Amino acid sequence: MRRLAAITYVVFCFEIGVFLFVFPWVSFWTKNYFVDHYPLVSGITHNYFLRGAVSGVGLADVWLACYELWRLRREWGLANTRPAR
Repeated sequence: MRRLAAITYVVFCFEIGVFLFVFPWVSFWTKNYFVDHYPLVSGITHNYFLRGAVSGVGLADVWLACYELWRLRREWGLANTRPAR
């Protein structure tokens, strides 16, 4: 059960990271109900610094998934800990 939870966590982090990395750059980011009806939200969503920050959080999440996968690989004994001769 613990392995299943760990794998689910890695997959979840990776998927959310890819979503956050890509979503600010698609057209739906600026063309939806909230952007059309609230001018303040429209101004915020068109800001490239906010888009970059959201994409940066996505990249950090992908990095976290890769790090956890690397750590779990070593913890489960799938990595060769002895140097090959």
